[in-house]
Amino acid sequence: MAILCRLHAAYGDDLINAIRSALPNEDVRAWPDVGNPDDIDICMIFRMSRGFLRPFGHLRLISSTGAGVDHFLLDPDLPRDVPLVRIIDADFAARMADYVLSWVLFHHREVAHFLAAQHQARWSYKPIRSANDVTVGVMGLGQMGRLTCGRLALLGYQVRAWSRTPQVLPDVTGFAGPDALTPFLEGTEILVNLLALTQQTRGILGRATFDRLPHGAVLISPARGGHLVEQDLLDALASGRLRAATIDAFPVEPLPAAHPFWHQSGLFVTPHCSSTASLETIVAAFAENVRRLRANEPLLNRVDYARGY
Repeated sequence: MAILCRLHAAYGDDLINAIRSALPNEDVRAWPDVGNPDDIDICMIFRMSRGFLRPFGHLRLISSTGAGVDHFLLDPDLPRDVPLVRIIDADFAARMADYVLSWVLFHHREVAHFLAAQHQARWSYKPIRSANDVTVGVMGLGQMGRLTCGRLALLGYQVRAWSRTPQVLPDVTGFAGPDALTPFLEGTEILVNLLALTQQTRGILGRATFDRLPHGAVLISPARGGHLVEQDLLDALASGRLRAATIDAFPVEPLPAAHPFWHQSGLFVTPHCSSTASLETIVAAFAENVRRLRANEPLLNRVDYARGY
């Protein structure tokens, strides 16, 4: 039995060394040093190309280093009889909530206007509405969405949320199911996308959604690149249907240097940095699931293949 880790390069050797330290009795290998593929019964993966898991015929566990697993599910060779687990953690969710709050405040408080005025040496006053006059709508009520809604409400925003099934949160107006999407969007001035990427949500950030928002709305999307129809976003910004957008996840990453998003007025690009699990969180969650697998105990944060998360 052996564990194969294909990890984010940003951690250097720190993450693989921490995993080995947490699992001293395991044979932990770092890709591309696979050794005999038949030895591998656990894979821990940041990102993988299609067919990556095909050589490993004795897999018993696949572990993502993050919360998103859509890139796993797109692989036709993914062995769906093997459990897939992901990272769900309070700190992970808190980092996402911090990202969303910073950009909600950025757009609500018209920071782009004041930065542009400074660059032009102009004293350009602009009235700012109170937070309790601004409606923020959050799509997706997983752990990240619930925490984000709570923090937005504490700041005084009018918060509404749309989810697959009904949920009740303090100080949040809830909408659930496909029939509720239009009324949810029609009252949302700042739209935050925290949905999981599934067959039902792929491409949801496109013209049909943008046209239902109030004219001049704002989009903040730190979820998955597959939610976004890029040309529809460019069109919405060019027409004024959206006055601004912040995008953190893209269909192709890194975002190519020639991509029009870099130079589109009103569009703010961040490099998929909204929320990452800490090294400590990744190691602790993974080590616990390895222990549980070896002891034939239920796994933590197991993905439901039918739902896609």
